[in-house]
Amino acid sequence: WIGREARHEDAEGFVRAHEASWDAVGVVEQRLGDLVSFDERVKMFEAGVDKASDTAQVWVAEREGTIVGLAVCTCEADTGELQALYVVPQAWASGVAGALHETALDWLRPHADEAILWVGEGNARARRFYEREGWRTDGETRESPLGPRELRYRLTF
Repeated sequence: WIGREARHEDAEGFVRAHEASWDAVGVVEQRLGDLVSFDERVKMFEAGVDKASDTAQVWVAEREGTIVGLAVCTCEADTGELQALYVVPQAWASGVAGALHETALDWLRPHADEAILWVGEGNARARRFYEREGWRTDGETRESPLGPRELRYRLTF
């Protein structure tokens, strides 16, 4: 697989990979496509690529021309946020998530003193991954606009 910065032409593949990962985790009863339309998610992706700069970045991982993972980061003041890290089930335990995570942290470190991320409370797989990578919950929670209650994690650089 190959990791790289996302481009506009990645939009549909990005959205499909996001949806496949989201749906496979099964934390939310509804499928992602039932919550936000495919076309709307493509527009959101394209807007994210357009915003890529010193304060935002989007990456994809692809295998044989198919996007199998994605990561999105933003940074404001001295705090970065890992807004998304998704890998399709066929690429779980392949190293894609770890590599995308490290790419995101490499981008965040020069821009921020610490980073946050939000994880669905019931997403045990993701929570184990982040905890192995040194992230810790800080006690903050929120109701996600897409369904599950989320826990905030922090990582200090």
